[in-house]
Amino acid sequence: MGCGSSNAAGSYQSDVNTMWNQVRRTVDSSTKTNDKKLVIRRSGWKTVRIFVSSTFRDFHAEREILIKEVFPDLRVWCEKRRLHLVDCDLRWGIPKDTTTEETLRTCLGEIDRCYQDNVMPFFLNLTSERCGWIPNQMEVPPSIRSDYRWIQGLSVTEMEIMHGAYRKDNFNSLFMIRDSSFLQEVPKEHHKDFVDVNPIAPAKLQMLKQMLKDRFRKDQVSFYNCEFDGVNNQGKVEFNGLEKTLGKMVYEFFQRRITEQYPLEDGVLDPYQQAKEAHESFMKNRSASVLGRTNILEQMKEHIIGIGVDVPLLLLGGPGTGKSSIMARVADVTVAKALTKEIPGGGEQGWHVFYHFVGAVPGSPNLEMTLKRLLRELGEVNDTTMPKDLESACQVTYAVLSNPNTKPVIIIIDALNQFDECKEATVLNWLPSKLGPQIRCIFSMIDETPQHQTLHSRPNKPLEVYVTPLDMSSREAIVQETLGNYQKRLDAEQMASLLSKESSQNPLWLSVACEELRVYGIFEKLSDKINSLADGLLNLLEQVLTRFEEENGGQLLIASLCLLECSCRGLLETELLNILGDEDNLMPGKNKSGEKGQEENREKTSEDISPLSAHKWARIFRALKPFLRPFGDSGEGRLDFYHRALSKAVRAKYFDNGQQNNSEISSDGIYNWWHTKLANHFEGVTNLERKAEEYPHHLVKINDKKRLIEFLKDWDVFHHYYIEAFSGELLALWRQASDTQKTMEECYLKALEVTKDDPKTNLEDLGLLYEKVARVLSQSNQLEGGFSLLEKLFAVEEELGNRPERMMVNYDLAALLSNAKFQLHDFIVKAMMPDLKPAIQHRMKALELSKDLKGEQFRFKRATSLTDLAFCLRNWIYLGGDNSMTPTESRKLFFDSIEEAKEIFKELGDQAQLGDCIMTEAMLRGTTDKQLALKLYREAEELIMQSCGEMSILGSRITINLAILFLKMGRDEEAYDHWQRGKVSKIMLKGIDHPSTQRVINSLNTPRMKRVAEKRAKEKVLL
Repeated sequence: MGCGSSNAAGSYQSDVNTMWNQVRRTVDSSTKTNDKKLVIRRSGWKTVRIFVSSTFRDFHAEREILIKEVFPDLRVWCEKRRLHLVDCDLRWGIPKDTTTEETLRTCLGEIDRCYQDNVMPFFLNLTSERCGWIPNQMEVPPSIRSDYRWIQGLSVTEMEIMHGAYRKDNFNSLFMIRDSSFLQEVPKEHHKDFVDVNPIAPAKLQMLKQMLKDRFRKDQVSFYNCEFDGVNNQGKVEFNGLEKTLGKMVYEFFQRRITEQYPLEDGVLDPYQQAKEAHESFMKNRSASVLGRTNILEQMKEHIIGIGVDVPLLLLGGPGTGKSSIMARVADVTVAKALTKEIPGGGEQGWHVFYHFVGAVPGSPNLEMTLKRLLRELGEVNDTTMPKDLESACQVTYAVLSNPNTKPVIIIIDALNQFDECKEATVLNWLPSKLGPQIRCIFSMIDETPQHQTLHSRPNKPLEVYVTPLDMSSREAIVQETLGNYQKRLDAEQMASLLSKESSQNPLWLSVACEELRVYGIFEKLSDKINSLADGLLNLLEQVLTRFEEENGGQLLIASLCLLECSCRGLLETELLNILGDEDNLMPGKNKSGEKGQEENREKTSEDISPLSAHKWARIFRALKPFLRPFGDSGEGRLDFYHRALSKAVRAKYFDNGQQNNSEISSDGIYNWWHTKLANHFEGVTNLERKAEEYPHHLVKINDKKRLIEFLKDWDVFHHYYIEAFSGELLALWRQASDTQKTMEECYLKALEVTKDDPKTNLEDLGLLYEKVARVLSQSNQLEGGFSLLEKLFAVEEELGNRPERMMVNYDLAALLSNAKFQLHDFIVKAMMPDLKPAIQHRMKALELSKDLKGEQFRFKRATSLTDLAFCLRNWIYLGGDNSMTPTESRKLFFDSIEEAKEIFKELGDQAQLGDCIMTEAMLRGTTDKQLALKLYREAEELIMQSCGEMSILGSRITINLAILFLKMGRDEEAYDHWQRGKVSKIMLKGIDHPSTQRVINSLNTPRMKRVAEKRAKEKVLL
């Protein structure tokens, strides 16, 4: 472009002086403001914009460092202070057909935007040996001259400096001036990229550098060096050392200035309020770009304002379909409408809106904290009455959401299927199947997940809305808005190329594609970059991962991805760093020294390995952060993938193709290698909770039964998994560790002998251990070992004085073992009487002792004993009893026991055990009135499925009891369906070899059930 007006070299300096005299006349004040401080108090989140000003060709390397390293690190730091960082990098984004006025307004208008958001722009200028474009008089429209007080002869970059920093004496501005000595090493053919050929340039640059030094504080004008580091395959010169010079100074300067301008609020924020603000920030951020979803939003609106709504609405769709953005828009609009009381049905107090985005902010996948925040916002609890654990939080929430007197509330939860894995998160026992009349719930989730199946299987089925692909106009608008946030724009041809890809109908694909374009720094090759973007979400993510490898750590990054993918529930940052610290044994196949790797390296202990350095980890984390769940500052949060799509991409790229480290290991071998690495790490972990989450998972994956048995034999591990009602996880692990449950019995009985002979063992503790192991053996049908421990338990208690509370427990255990023994019979037959009678006697002894025991714990035990007694009495009545108790006496005792148990469970608010009670009653009623029995079973089923789900002991029992009843009623099709469901749950809970599982399998093999199966098979063929 044109350059100055003088023909004589000697006049260049005079021209420059003239320009700067004009500049001085436009400075807002001759008084320096450097010593003044701008402190902005705020509530909630705030946006911070950093404008990057420089010529382009000569600062490609610096801008790459800034965009891909410095600003991402600064963004993480800002987020901890509830600040959104937006970097304004205009290397590309102004289409080639743009007018001069548009180009100039884009550059200077972005600085205006910085003034609007931050009062004083956060401004960064990079200067060296080029001036850049100097528009001639004809190229600058009068409107630009007027609006920005344009100085003729200044370059666009100089005008950015004037407007963004110089005239205002901006204390948030930083000027980084690169020393030219690096040019001595740069090949001559590349000098044109770094040295301005315009003859006025030397004088202009000398004056600019001097004026900046005179105008600003020393810490605002810094000089830095860099070293030539070759030319990359795109023909761009690369430099070495920029991270430690430019990167460090830029990061520290803006960190300091942002801290001063936006200080943290004094005092510690209430954690629930802090969580709410974080969710509000996510809501505002995501709700901005929701296009082409009018029909879906209208359906959700109708649900909120509807009358007689007592079920939730589910927003369903696959990964990356834009569910979170839709939920954010619904939440944002609903909050605004609720504040102005525009939503009907809220009465004088109006509607309260609770919104929660699982996985979007640190701690958000924690269901317990979410429910407590909900209860707190509704004013149902305070710090004193806050539920103590997840179970009680679920019970209180259930009561609140089913109560017709609860204040009007609209609950919006995004990604319901991504809460931390636990029974309550899957079964949703906190959510009533029938909501209170003033409760509205909207949940989003991936369809066919366990949470979707749970809600869909309820008698009171939810409303379902599916997310459809984006139309073309919506896709274009999303691209324009996403790139527009960074002042970037595609021309018509580039936009058409991007949207011609089939996957552009997926919002996540579009988002990833736009981010790839945003960080791309070569304007002249942008169209080629767009064309090269892979179609297909997984393919694009694999492409992104390849870029990450090249730019951010290579094998360390691959290892991080593979470790996260193979982990059971994500990894703590400290765990990942400790594993990555073993860099000599980082990948499958041969390691750096040419050895086979992991197995031969096992002698290297954790003491020999230091965690991965912070510097190396920073590069990896910087790249992966957009794809990871936020995990907070405490170090307690897990690193895990935010989108399951990335998990699939990692499997496809690094596992399924067998391409790790160019090895020839099979896919199974690769999985085995990583699971072994994780198993070796967690073997030495001392935190039992974390060890129990991960260690056995990896041992099962690699089929290491020896180490798994050694782990399960440990008493601390036993206590961790033990559950009095049913230790399902412990028993499932033992089934993985051995082909027979006899192994478990032998291991525990031997360990008990060792414990008994240990002089440090307390007699009372030994008795408790006997009881727990006996219960576990009973649950696995190892009754012989259970009875032998029962004898020892009674002997221990005799030494301790036969305490009533412990004798009650012992008799309860004796009844449990006898109960399990008589249930070994496939049918109710006289042969079970020798075991049935002591089961009843022991129950009655336990109940007699429990009458005088006070406290909720003993009330619960009494109620469960009453239910179990009723179950035994039902069999006793069927068999006709004996002289000790007639059927009539038994029937009366049965109903008395059931009624008392019901009252206790209602008092305790235990829905599951109440369901068990009603189920037991239905079993006896079914002998005379099958329709009444069915009604009771359905009532019990709703309570049990709501509280426990089908994959539980009670869920399995109700399913099988319904199968038996349907069979008696001649409803074979329904009986067959329930037997099939019962078979699945029994195998999962107790294993295929357990007698109760075999009984279900035998029932499916009866002639009547086989006929149903044959009929179904024929119908399937016809279809």
